[in-house]
Amino acid sequence: MLQQRQCHDYWHNFFNLQPNVHGELVLNWNEMMQTNIPVAALSCTFGPLQLSSEKRQELMTVYLPWAIKTGKNAQYLLNVYYEEEFHTDIETLRKRIGIEPAPTSSLLKDMS
Repeated sequence: MLQQRQCHDYWHNFFNLQPNVHGELVLNWNEMMQTNIPVAALSCTFGPLQLSSEKRQELMTVYLPWAIKTGKNAQYLLNVYYEEEFHTDIETLRKRIGIEPAPTSSLLKDMS
């Protein structure tokens, strides 16, 4: 769990997710697919309850399928030695470890 917390901020950048409510919820879906950590599952279950039905609908229809696909297809992210990759271009690293940036959405983009 400590390693997951240490890598979490890197993942925001790799997945192109802002550190706001929307970004946290979407990233937690991906983390749940990658790590099966219970706190991610709790966040995924109860976090969307604070959203409007319109925003929750988009989260479930756009971002959840993306997170499942990316979480399953990407290399296990806790095995990446990020310190050794500081010199690597982010697009090159994304391609190598199988990360597809999150879709963009005008509806959720401004969520704080």
